[in-house]
Amino acid sequence: MKRIYSFLLLLLLTIGASAQKKSVFIYAGQSNADGREHTVNLPDYLKNGGSLPSSPYLHLKYVNVTGNPSASAFGTRTFNSGERYAFCDIVNYWIDQAESQDFYAIKCALGGTAISPEVTEARLPVWYADAEWLKTHQAYKGDDITQEAFANNNSLTKNLTEGFASLVDGTLAAIDGGYDVKAILWHQGEGDRKASASYYDNFKTMIAYMRQAIYEKTGDEADLSLPFIFGTQCHRSRQYNATVEAAQKRVAAEDPNCYVIDMKDATLLSDKLHFDRQATEYLGTTMYNLLVDLKLVDGKKRILSK
Repeated sequence: MKRIYSFLLLLLLTIGASAQKKSVFIYAGQSNADGREHTVNLPDYLKNGGSLPSSPYLHLKYVNVTGNPSASAFGTRTFNSGERYAFCDIVNYWIDQAESQDFYAIKCALGGTAISPEVTEARLPVWYADAEWLKTHQAYKGDDITQEAFANNNSLTKNLTEGFASLVDGTLAAIDGGYDVKAILWHQGEGDRKASASYYDNFKTMIAYMRQAIYEKTGDEADLSLPFIFGTQCHRSRQYNATVEAAQKRVAAEDPNCYVIDMKDATLLSDKLHFDRQATEYLGTTMYNLLVDLKLVDGKKRILSK
């Protein structure tokens, strides 16, 4: 009889584990979110044996929807020689170590991009989320389009949210037990240095739009206040702007579900703009620790920041 009870208990635990909601994390921003440190400087724990190509993740399901808002499936994250990596790869590694089941990461990041359309370079999309502007602008679908078509196909915010919606329809909605969007993790701001006066309003509006669009797809009211975690700019960056930084900190102070990580002393590559290995690891590890503090991952303890 004990064996029967033990078997039933094991069966119930197995069913419960398989039906547990799977976590979804969203990463977005400009070049430091896209990643500019080279894989030659990849941390050893991401090399998975010390050589490239490498795929060190056991549970991660990954997709980069940048320029592809119709993506419907997740794949693996592999590091190859000559490529670059970002803080999301560090966050995902520690989540992978903490989780005992699959989790999902969605990325949308493009270098040089601003929120304000007023200061954006030609042919670059923007993160602007003004309601009237969005009525006449569509999701960014990559650069392989005509200049005329690009005029209306340059919303990165729609690229991200429509990409998310497509992935729900293609993959996430079919997950046994469902899924749960945990947080948006962000780095951006340098691109708006020439429109810094409007950054507070633009940043706040963009965050609200992302949350609303995710909620409209999930139906989960908690997503209307989805945690939004981001890092500030390095003060030594040649594109640092104090007004942008102040606006970011103001948004974080006013919104109880916005969390800011101070990157003022970050170390940079020789271009004096992009995070090097040390800063990339620091931001990724600190973001992971914050996810632990907020009980958004199953990790029992924080990781010592690099």
